[in-house]
Amino acid sequence: MRLFNSLLFLAFTFCTTAAQAQKSNAAPSQHLRYNFPSDAQLKMQKVKITHSAYTTYFSVFNWTGGYAGLQQTPDSSSGASKILIASQWDPNTAGGVFAKLAYAGEKTKYSRFGGEGDGAKTINPFNWELNTWYNFVIKCWKQGNEQYIATFVQNLGTGVWFHTSTLLIPTREIYLGARSGAFLENWVGEDPRWDGRFVRKAWFKDCWNMNPKGEWEKSTARWFSANDNDARRNGRYDRAFNAGYSAKEDAYFMEHGGDVQPGPDFGTGRRVDLPAQAGQGDKPQLTIGAVASREAKYEAGAVNVSWLPNPSKSPQFASKVEITGKDGVVIQTTEETLPQKRSAQIKTELAKGEYSARVTITDIFGGISKPLAVKFSVK
Repeated sequence: MRLFNSLLFLAFTFCTTAAQAQKSNAAPSQHLRYNFPSDAQLKMQKVKITHSAYTTYFSVFNWTGGYAGLQQTPDSSSGASKILIASQWDPNTAGGVFAKLAYAGEKTKYSRFGGEGDGAKTINPFNWELNTWYNFVIKCWKQGNEQYIATFVQNLGTGVWFHTSTLLIPTREIYLGARSGAFLENWVGEDPRWDGRFVRKAWFKDCWNMNPKGEWEKSTARWFSANDNDARRNGRYDRAFNAGYSAKEDAYFMEHGGDVQPGPDFGTGRRVDLPAQAGQGDKPQLTIGAVASREAKYEAGAVNVSWLPNPSKSPQFASKVEITGKDGVVIQTTEETLPQKRSAQIKTELAKGEYSARVTITDIFGGISKPLAVKFSVK
């Protein structure tokens, strides 16, 4: 009997010690990956979050050297707890080759990050909503010795687009790379207020690449995997993951935490291949960018032109402003690739008379708007 009691005590002590040692119970980190035939100058994918909790990152896009997505964080210093984030790693931090900020949208904040590599990031108090589809676009272009990577998001409920930021690195051989990825992360497992006991779930669909020639490509392979080396970090939730394709939603899903369990396709593993999305089609259905309003005024030897694009049409990528005479002949033109550009000053000496300023924009998908003209006088 004494021996039994001693063994019972030792077993209890071991279990208690093990339980105390297991301080982290994070939901498993997991990845949705796509292969494409070519490098991409543009990547696009839709996301809908149906279950969330604090310390969750729904990364919608991973590309070569960067990622962007939606987070729910207990830190609301940016102005909200449901934020929009875009990040780009430094090409060579030790060598002094850094990722930098080229543009920050309204309320978007820029900072450096470190810990898992170093780089540039932007955070916007986007206040995303559950059960709402968002369309993410990552657009990359090269100018001289610099390469720009811009993040655009469209709320598909309202149709409105938002350009949160453009990050900048020195020009490299590739644009965004041939592979796309998304991931789901519960980044705090030690605090029961934010750990893996909460279910997180998101849906993804219509993942596209536009190659450097401007051709649309669909993925040639898709798969899901849950990290297989985080058992200690995940604790009791190490098998609380699942993913798949729903014909009803015509979308892929990832979920983890709580009482989530792997579907039968996983067996005892942590990886599963995914079928092609049935309803994706041969190319995306897009609007063409449009100029919603414009103004022009001549003073001090210059024509000052301003305009606003339609926020529910495909976002502006480049602009062209033409000054024409009463006869419609173009007198002077200025063009620039700059998504956030909304005005132009054209220095020119004009005789008294009637003129027009004509604004045309090219959108991020290559669509060209109808020219919109406004008259002005020189007196």
